[in-house]
Amino acid sequence: MAVVSLLVGCKNEPEIPDYVLSEEKMVQLLIDFRLAEGKVNGLNMPSDSARGLMRYLESRILDEHEVDSMDYLKSYEYYMLNSQQYLRINDIVIDSLKVRLQRVTSNSK
Repeated sequence: MAVVSLLVGCKNEPEIPDYVLSEEKMVQLLIDFRLAEGKVNGLNMPSDSARGLMRYLESRILDEHEVDSMDYLKSYEYYMLNSQQYLRINDIVIDSLKVRLQRVTSNSK
């Protein structure tokens, strides 16, 4: 019985605390943030105006996903400290953005 509890207790990844947003929710938020960032960068605005617009868009995205900014920041910090999970989340975000780009470019041909 001790062997079973040792095996169960030896996970590769730590258990995610309750206050941390799920990986799926983080992926959704980060995709929306990256899309907003791309739109803002395409506007060729002065950097201070772009930063202000980006803060506004980030706030709207969090509201749309019904996520408090502090919950997002605590979750982001948690994932940054857990590199395997952070890298997995970022890989999913990058792959999702690539698929969207492929759809856009194939539809415009």
